[in-house]
Amino acid sequence: MVKRKTKSFIALIVLIAIIGVAILQFSGLKDFDLSDANVTKISFASSNNTLQGSLVLPKNVTAPPIALIVHGDGAQTRFENSNYLPLVNSLLKDGIGVFSWDKPGVGQSTGAWLQQSMSDRSDEVRAAYNKIHSLPALKNSPIGFLGFSQAGWVLPITDNEIKPAFTVIVGGAVSWRHQGAYYTKRQLEDQGLSPEQVSQKVAANLKNNDETFGNPNTATPGMRPKMNPDRFDFVVRNYNSDASPYLGSMQGPVLALWGADDKNVDPLYNQAIYKQKLHPDQEQVTAIIKHATHGLLKAQWFNYQLPSEWPLWRKGLFILMGRDAYAPRALDTIGMWINKVTHQQAN
Repeated sequence: MVKRKTKSFIALIVLIAIIGVAILQFSGLKDFDLSDANVTKISFASSNNTLQGSLVLPKNVTAPPIALIVHGDGAQTRFENSNYLPLVNSLLKDGIGVFSWDKPGVGQSTGAWLQQSMSDRSDEVRAAYNKIHSLPALKNSPIGFLGFSQAGWVLPITDNEIKPAFTVIVGGAVSWRHQGAYYTKRQLEDQGLSPEQVSQKVAANLKNNDETFGNPNTATPGMRPKMNPDRFDFVVRNYNSDASPYLGSMQGPVLALWGADDKNVDPLYNQAIYKQKLHPDQEQVTAIIKHATHGLLKAQWFNYQLPSEWPLWRKGLFILMGRDAYAPRALDTIGMWINKVTHQQAN
């Protein structure tokens, strides 16, 4: 009887080991590992802040393109608590390097990201660009940007001041006000309100936001007592942000992408403005990815407005899926386009 139990226990251990190996071999867990890349810690200064980041290069690739990651909203570390790693590994597979850094006051960086305007963020991006551009080992590498969400107000400013090798903007909005109204609209729709109720509430909310945040000279945190005062000041500082004046004079190739099922930013509305403003003769193009979220993940599994809304099992699913959590063609579109425009520049 004891031998039988021992054999059963050993069989169970072997089964668990086999399942573990299968998960490691055939799941997305490997997409969260950078052991096959060359990783170097890099710091740079912007304003009075010291920003700490990581330069990740594909092995055995000479003069790879380097994509500087420009974060969206929130207190984000360089790899957004490892959530960016499937994206990073997809770029590495395409022979593209990455530089990403902790936002001010987050991770190992000094400062306070909530005290920044979009122009401040653009200054920071230019400082990062200059740092990477100055590295002797990368003197022949084309350097560009890959930005998400809030980067849609940052990178158009940046590209009016320098000419990067490429710029990719994912889920960018043109108007902060319009984006806020759309965000509220999708929230109310998910609550099951009628179209008439949604329209009335969105209009009332927008009017209230304009009165609260629209005038920096009169806005005070007491107008939104439930809101963090630093967050309130951040919104006031940036509420009137609008990328329209900058889109038409962005320099270099631009790829603007949106997810068709984006709950944060209106893809059709913003694409129409980009298409009107951008210059096709400079390889400036737009595209909407089918069945994709705000961050280009598969909408059927991951369509939430905030990462904090994800239930635990969705987080686990994302880890198991890795880069397969992204909508079909989303990552390939980015990698292929970056390689295309940088190869054209080289020739």
